[in-house]
Amino acid sequence: MHPDLQRYFNHVWPLFWPWLVWNLVRVARWHARTGREALMAVDCFGNIRLVSLADAPPPDDLYTYEASRVPRWERPAVCSDGLAAVRAGLAKSVIVRHDPAKSGIVMLSHGIVRHDHGLHARGPP
Repeated sequence: MHPDLQRYFNHVWPLFWPWLVWNLVRVARWHARTGREALMAVDCFGNIRLVSLADAPPPDDLYTYEASRVPRWERPAVCSDGLAAVRAGLAKSVIVRHDPAKSGIVMLSHGIVRHDHGLHARGPP
């Protein structure tokens, strides 16, 4: 007998040990099926009552990676066009402006520039 189960058998009358074994098997199968922990209460007749249940375990497939259909070298990223323009010497025609309300994203040829940084500062959620 497992040492952790001995206290249950010490608490239950020997006449009801088969009923206790049956209920322990049911709880073990439930635990194997759901993966949830539970706090049990056992009476002297071998009845098991689940007093409280733990949260369900998170699923294993929270993140699934899907590879892109087009390889990266066939369709370069958006910023590589800007780097190609800088390399070609066209940097004078490209105006880079900053919009603080858009989380620090640098926008190319954007017509709106806000100078009141304190009004658009993002704080903690």
